[in-house]
Amino acid sequence: MLVLDNQEELRVLQKELQSCFPESLKVYGALLNIRQENPFHQEVVVDSWPSFRVVIARPQREKASSETNYFARSCAVFYRELGAYQQLVKDTDAIDWGQEFLLHGLQDGAYQTSQTLAAVKHFSAKLVSQTRVFVLQKPLDLSASLSIADSELKFSSLNVTQAPLLNDTWSVGGNEQSLQYLIQLISSFPSSCLLDVGGCPISWVLLDQFGCLTHAYTMPAHRGKGYIQQVIAAFAQKLEKMDYPVYGDVLENNTSMKRAMHCLGAQFTSCFLFYDLHTPLVLQ
Repeated sequence: MLVLDNQEELRVLQKELQSCFPESLKVYGALLNIRQENPFHQEVVVDSWPSFRVVIARPQREKASSETNYFARSCAVFYRELGAYQQLVKDTDAIDWGQEFLLHGLQDGAYQTSQTLAAVKHFSAKLVSQTRVFVLQKPLDLSASLSIADSELKFSSLNVTQAPLLNDTWSVGGNEQSLQYLIQLISSFPSSCLLDVGGCPISWVLLDQFGCLTHAYTMPAHRGKGYIQQVIAAFAQKLEKMDYPVYGDVLENNTSMKRAMHCLGAQFTSCFLFYDLHTPLVLQ
């Protein structure tokens, strides 16, 4: 197992991962952040180099020891051989089993492997959600199409004072861990929102530490007006200029969001994104 920290090695890995979309998107997004300012203190490990079968994006080990927030302790995995992934996690410290963490996987077998390996490590593995992945290839420019009736609305970025509102409206939020995580995301990465006349967000989307769109939401009183499409389209334009792939995920039963993404020209991939929460059995 090797930690890649040389910029040339990371550049080569980035090119390899780009050829493996969409399955490698989560690790690829983390790598982009690592190659820039790395605000989430992430690193990538491979089973071997330059020929690799497994790559894992994880928190830097020296930072992870003091981090107790499982949102921030998330890892993402991409593998070319499932058996190689199983062996790497079982026989090395590629994943830190010292605390609760969230694993993001985009490939068949990821969740089943989590269940098997967790049992060996005296952990449980719970499937938090399984979502459909979409990619926006050519973002539409809808940012100038607000109607006259909406002329007092303004596009902006989120700030940390708005994190409690986001936490209260997030399907997996509502607690101190999720609040601190949202504050960290807002502070670290670009975001997009639509503000009402009083400066309060009514629709928004963020970017997570894996370069993935997250918590796309419109307040109930403002739904049905296409605001989330406008916000995501404006954000996509920004991300495209930064050379980020524009991708996200949505629950299978969230028909309104899936419809909004189709209207933006998003392509839904054959991949499902698995979020697996790993918890030490002693904590249960």
